[in-house]
Amino acid sequence: MGIVFLTVPLLLEYLDKEQYGVWATLFSLVNIIFFVDGGIGNGLKTKLSEALSHNNTTLAKQYISTAYLAIFSIMILVFLLGVFIIYQINLQELLNASLDTNQLRSVLIPLLSLVCLSFLLSLFKGLYYANQEASSVELAMLLYQILIFSAILIFIKYFDRNLLYVALTYGIANVLVGIIFTINFFRKRKDLIPSISFFQKDKIKDLLSLSLAFFGIQLSMIVIFTTDNLIISNLIHPSEVTNYDIVYRLFQVLIILSLIAQDPLWALYTDAYQKEDYKWIKKTIVRLNKLFLLFLVVLGVLYAISDTLIKVWTQKDLLISQSLLILMTIFTAVRVYGIIYMTFLNSIGKIKWQMWLYVLGALINIPLSIFLVKHTSLGSSGVILGTTLSIISMSIILPVQTFKVLKAK
Repeated sequence: MGIVFLTVPLLLEYLDKEQYGVWATLFSLVNIIFFVDGGIGNGLKTKLSEALSHNNTTLAKQYISTAYLAIFSIMILVFLLGVFIIYQINLQELLNASLDTNQLRSVLIPLLSLVCLSFLLSLFKGLYYANQEASSVELAMLLYQILIFSAILIFIKYFDRNLLYVALTYGIANVLVGIIFTINFFRKRKDLIPSISFFQKDKIKDLLSLSLAFFGIQLSMIVIFTTDNLIISNLIHPSEVTNYDIVYRLFQVLIILSLIAQDPLWALYTDAYQKEDYKWIKKTIVRLNKLFLLFLVVLGVLYAISDTLIKVWTQKDLLISQSLLILMTIFTAVRVYGIIYMTFLNSIGKIKWQMWLYVLGALINIPLSIFLVKHTSLGSSGVILGTTLSIISMSIILPVQTFKVLKAK
């Protein structure tokens, strides 16, 4: 996270404000690819873990081979569909950018190619998780950020401004890290190297069955959380994406820290629920609600100093509107409060309500955000208000569902 924060002002210095906005929009759109695996990545992590725990090497190799071939097929389809879409739309008009469509295509096609390859290579994460080597995944992410940070430093010193260089850096860094850690895993576990002869069609169902509901949630989250930049770029200007992205990254720190803090509770809730220790679950959720009050104080302090903090961080006066800071503060509070109950309900497999609420949010998010931008004076602040209204139902209904689940027990 620290390296990401150091990279942002460097990237802003290398690219101008408009190109940074264009880059933030393109990168968020292309990274949607990582969510279209149908849950195979999560399914592999779980099923491979089970196979390895029983020392069933043959079954483990079947799951790995099936996952790689399935993802490879999806990767080819996504790439062809992506290229078709890129050549069918007017990118300059879509992004409202000064760069013409051909320039944008010259950036987007290589980026799409590299991200698709990274999509296949990213299966290494499931391999390490299943083999009880989660730290290797964190190390890979760290190496990825270091490569990007180093490259941007070099660009600033020796190269003229070029959006393609940035796209290639992010794409190649991801591919390079994927190759290194994939080779490293199979060097240690040669018995698990995938083979076409070990592909089992019926294993695809096993890999998918665990994650289809979560996949539905992921798809809805794509619409809710990754379309903001595109809406702002199209309806206002790419330079406004820069302001939005910087503010979002600042407040996202608290969301990420909240997710990190509550992640261990998933397994603890599952264990307590199986043991019928509902008293401990209730006590923990009450404590989290009290901690949330403390969180609101921290959030309030962040809002109070955010303007100054952004100026110090970016070394630029970006003229951030107060409405954007206020509404981003409200969004962060709503998001973090919902996480308290999502963590518990996910841990016990009660995700049906959450899935439908996310689907509802995804359906209303884009039209609501567009309406608020066009018909109010909020500007880009209207987009985060639309996103907040799309997810606020979860912070109301999921606590009620949690109460009913525990009351029934």
